Amino acid sequence: MAVERPHPPGAYRVVVGSGPGGLQTAYSLGRLGVRAALPSADPSPGGTFLRWPYLQRLITWTKPFSEHARDFRWSERYDWNSLLANDPAHRGTAAETMDGTSYFPSRAEMERGIASWVGKTGTAARYGCHWLATRRDRDGYVLETSDGEYRAPVVVIATGMTEPYQAPIPGLELASHYAAVKPLDAYRGKRVFIVGKRNSGFELADGLLPHARRLILASPRSAIFATETHTIAGVRARYVQPLEDHILRGGVLVLDASVERVGRTGDAYRVTTRPSAGGDAMDFDMDEVIAATGFRTTLNDLPALGLRTHGHLQVPAHTPYFESATLPGVFFAGSVT
Repeated sequence: MAVERPHPPGAYRVVVGSGPGGLQTAYSLGRLGVRAALPSADPSPGGTFLRWPYLQRLITWTKPFSEHARDFRWSERYDWNSLLANDPAHRGTAAETMDGTSYFPSRAEMERGIASWVGKTGTAARYGCHWLATRRDRDGYVLETSDGEYRAPVVVIATGMTEPYQAPIPGLELASHYAAVKPLDAYRGKRVFIVGKRNSGFELADGLLPHARRLILASPRSAIFATETHTIAGVRARYVQPLEDHILRGGVLVLDASVERVGRTGDAYRVTTRPSAGGDAMDFDMDEVIAATGFRTTLNDLPALGLRTHGHLQVPAHTPYFESATLPGVFFAGSVT
């Protein structure tokens, strides 16, 4: 007997995406009595955590024990990964799924924590429903999906930053993006060049330390760590080992240099860099090249409708109330804010 899927196409206030931002928004709208649909291309709850991070461990903490009880608001400072709920019994689901080996949840633990929250709160989504196109009409917006059309005067985009960004470096398309990195064993005994020195670049470098024969990380600007930024926008301290190996000359190079081009020489790569401080170009012959250059916001065709974005990662320009600065009625939730 087929199970009826929730949120069939029709007229709603629409939330797109089932990552944490979409689920949290749908839950909160439901508490206010707003009829919202949650169509999602994902096969199950979890969003990006169904796939990444590559080396499985998140960069944000969930501390099972703190000086505050879980039903007290300040406890949220110690749990950056559980979704919020009005009922205390529905809070702290990330901690409930963790095995205690780290207070940074693994990807699988995060996925289970989100699924647990979904089950407890009854926040339903229509999984396997792909957003194909968008158009405007006199009543608001129409979202065309693989299941049919959703109409709404207000749309909340919670699709996350999941579209791999390929920096405009000649030849970089020959490399693997972070989103398509090979199994760790494929890098055993290899010379690996990582383009990018933010959390994803250092995450890969840290994981490859026991495997790669030589590691090089490069980007024009110096790496900035969370101890300097006081935010998780900086590289987390637990990824510092590659930098220490660089300082102690342990087979790792961390370069402040632009990557000018990537080429193939037989079965290997040749990466041409230029020091940020000036000087001659430097060539490196490598076995593998990985682009840890980040992800762009998944916006489908909204820019063609007039949505303005900032920067190469196309982050939406929005008001203090998370509404698009140029498309009235389009709001954002989750990492895209």
